[in-house]
Amino acid sequence: MEKLIEKVEVLISYLNDTPQIQEIIKLNRKIKENKELLDKIEKYNQTRKEELKQEIYMIELFQEYKKAETELNILILEINAALKKINDKGKCKIWK
Repeated sequence: MEKLIEKVEVLISYLNDTPQIQEIIKLNRKIKENKELLDKIEKYNQTRKEELKQEIYMIELFQEYKKAETELNILILEINAALKKINDKGKCKIWK
């Protein structure tokens, strides 16, 4: 069990150093500092007005965040695919 914990810690450390994670962290900080964008997002969450949604999507910082979010999701999909390959190797084919 201790080896598993160590390997998970190594994985977390590796992931924290990936460009995708670093970019999301940087953009999260910028968004938290952008009161105008936060206000618009909060108003949109309350009203669900399409015009407000379009205004939010036009803000460059939000576009950067959505792009970084997509890159992070791709990384997650790649990790899941690799884990599936590892997991499938250890399974008995009879039980499928």
